[in-house]
Amino acid sequence: MRIRSIEIQNFRALRSCKVAFNASTALIGENNCGKSAVLAALDLFFSGSPKVKEKDFCDGDVDTPIHITVCFSDLTPQEREEFGGNLLDGELIVTRKLLNGNPKESGQFFISAKVNPEFSECRNEEGKNERKKIYKALQKKFELPDVSSADEIDAHLENWEANNSDACKVEKVAGFKGWKNVAVGKLRQKTDFILVRAVEDAAENIDADKNSPVRTLINTIARQTIENSADYQAFMKEANERIAQLTDPNKVPVLAEISDRLTNILEGYYKDSGIIATWQPITQIPPSFPTAAIEVSDNDFVTSIDGVGHGLQRAVILTVLQFMAEHRATSENGGKKFSEAQSDIIIAIEEPEIYQHPTKQRLFAKLLRSLASAFNEETGIRIQTVYVTHSPLMVSLTQCESIRMVRRCIIEDKKNVVIGEISLKKCSLRSAEVSGRTPEQAWSAEQYGAKLHTFDTELAEGFFAKCVLLVEGVGDKAVVEAWYRLNKRDPHAEGLVICDVTGKNNLDKPIIVFEALGIPCYWIFDNDRSDGEEKQGSIKANKILQRLSGFSAEKCVEWPEGITPRFAAWDYKLEEYVKGRAGEELFEKTRSEIASDLHIHADTCLKFPASAAAMLFKLSSAGVKFPELDGIMGAIDNLL
Repeated sequence: MRIRSIEIQNFRALRSCKVAFNASTALIGENNCGKSAVLAALDLFFSGSPKVKEKDFCDGDVDTPIHITVCFSDLTPQEREEFGGNLLDGELIVTRKLLNGNPKESGQFFISAKVNPEFSECRNEEGKNERKKIYKALQKKFELPDVSSADEIDAHLENWEANNSDACKVEKVAGFKGWKNVAVGKLRQKTDFILVRAVEDAAENIDADKNSPVRTLINTIARQTIENSADYQAFMKEANERIAQLTDPNKVPVLAEISDRLTNILEGYYKDSGIIATWQPITQIPPSFPTAAIEVSDNDFVTSIDGVGHGLQRAVILTVLQFMAEHRATSENGGKKFSEAQSDIIIAIEEPEIYQHPTKQRLFAKLLRSLASAFNEETGIRIQTVYVTHSPLMVSLTQCESIRMVRRCIIEDKKNVVIGEISLKKCSLRSAEVSGRTPEQAWSAEQYGAKLHTFDTELAEGFFAKCVLLVEGVGDKAVVEAWYRLNKRDPHAEGLVICDVTGKNNLDKPIIVFEALGIPCYWIFDNDRSDGEEKQGSIKANKILQRLSGFSAEKCVEWPEGITPRFAAWDYKLEEYVKGRAGEELFEKTRSEIASDLHIHADTCLKFPASAAAMLFKLSSAGVKFPELDGIMGAIDNLL
């Protein structure tokens, strides 16, 4: 099964938040905003023995439990059979409750299910005699059948609820549908969770002598591949049936005599006392699976993983994931292909980009998405990936639906975290709105997503910005960067990313995507008043860009010009603006001097930040003013 969403309450920075998951999900945001806490919460949820400290409780509120609720979807066939009675619209919703200083009750699981609330007291009662009393009181009201044993009660309560679903409510309950408590082992029968932390020494993630994530990952691949094979399942069925026959207490007479013999001995000490031994038959053989030891061969020298560089250490993780993406094991399943996933591995990685060159980071991102795109038909294994990243090479505009923006905030005077996400369908509807089209005329999510493929990876840096400045071309970008430099300001240090989108008609889409994640944008464009042949197209584009800033349709003009709180528009290119402010003679003289000093062509002087800064400095020293550039910086300051 896959994780559809997780709700976290009172855990570290996460006072109360919900994160939706895709097949592959990237968590981004500033340092210390709560990204890693989401992965840590998942690790606690799946842990066999979860431990929490006082610092794990939000603002030290140890009196309020930590609740981690995971909604699972896309269950495997065995999971649908196992959890069938607990599903809500095909999904399994499980909550884990963690307490401070109470190890006995901390870690308990609850299932969200449609139940009769009046049955809760009976379900939660542990004493059998008292439970029968409570059940007897329920019988008359709900016409429940008689029972001879308290062990029969659950089945009758569940049968009533199945036949009277309209009278039931969704509640979190323990001990429902066959279990007094949902053990983590039951959840992990067909779904494994593996966390790869961003440790200082990557060898801690790989060391063969430890229960490391990479070793666990390799062992999990082996185990799930074997478990999913038809031959293994047939063998285990036959073996379990045989062991059940061999250990059946009814077929081992000496077991039946033990109670009598023990009672005879006890009566020598206490008359009228006895010992009753009840034997539970063995119904399943616990299997063992192959495990891997990991060493690395580097330049013909075999060593433990901590004997090589950090880059190679982390590359081992990349290697295992690439193997999973490419592996085909038809021989292990007799050539049979599965029609649906038989088991799942959920891989969570903190900062997969660390120690990796940019080209490897791009490959890593591609692999994480590829792994989660479909299940392996030969092994039956399906992968879900979730990772925390600070690298723009690990995300892209085309994959924006997989991004979750994590932000700290204040809600009702209390610190919390909010999670932003993108819906391409909503982006398409927004595009239709500002373009004057009806919702029915909006593109589909797939069509809108296809239009994002024209953008390069530079724009992905905008996902990590406090504000994004979008311009038409390299000249516009060079002039703005130069003006910041001239004013002794660094856009990157201020959280401003400046991107050129190679044309006015490409401005609207990144604006819509970034602002859907709550990233403010400012944009600069030419109104193209002089382009006679494309006049109608220019007017349409100008109005779209005005609408995106919040202008009503009535307020939009055909040829916008000037500085506004969200955009700046010119009658001509930004380079022409500089020339107009300086005057042609001074402009040409200054440009020639800069070109000569830097040994570049005069036409490119305003195409590069260094030469543009030199030009603007000389022009400013000659008394030329650029109030519009100051106005743009001021407007952006208001957005930061």
